[in-house]
Amino acid sequence: MERSRDLARTRERIVKAALTEFAAHGLAGTRCDDIVRRARVNKRMLFYCFGSKEELYREILRRKFSERANLYEAAPGDIGRAILHWYQAFASDLEWVRLLEWEALDTTGRPLVGERDRRRYLKRTLESLRRAQRDGLVQGDVDLIQLQISIIALTAFPLAFPQMTRLTSGLAPTDPRFQRKRIRFLRWLGERLSSGVAGTPDAQDPRATSKHDRLRTIRQRPPSSGG
Repeated sequence: MERSRDLARTRERIVKAALTEFAAHGLAGTRCDDIVRRARVNKRMLFYCFGSKEELYREILRRKFSERANLYEAAPGDIGRAILHWYQAFASDLEWVRLLEWEALDTTGRPLVGERDRRRYLKRTLESLRRAQRDGLVQGDVDLIQLQISIIALTAFPLAFPQMTRLTSGLAPTDPRFQRKRIRFLRWLGERLSSGVAGTPDAQDPRATSKHDRLRTIRQRPPSSGG
């Protein structure tokens, strides 16, 4: 029993060390020597526990996407809250973002780890958007697949391309100041995407120019890029 617990602890140390290395360097750029040095284990244990560096990498991806499954399930149907949900999910796990980037660079053509499950999760979030559209929470003429892809882009891009974020905004995407501004902008954008749906003044009469409409337009102007 003690030997079994020791082996389980060793496996977890290897996984934790490998996650850091793979997120930083990808599969091809990561050396087994660096993993075992970080995990403080013998290289023989890495191969005993996982068989190969490639299998260790796939095990980490399997675990990551299993952890992320609840995020797909919990994605709100309301477009504004959905955008914030995904931004906060990406921002809280940069290793996940980096693993996705390395995965995108894989040109071997192999099936993705957990591809079937990931397709199913994405279909569920798409169905959530469809329900929101039927309920009048998303404009009826929006292409929901393109909207779903755009939500991923809006929320992941600043974190996946930190150099572009820094060059454009002068701030790193992990800087709390940038994150506060990003959340304000995403909240504003979500409100705009939801505006004009059934039951709102604009949907009833696009030419409405009441005081209420003018004030709402002012409130929906994009947030200032200032502090």
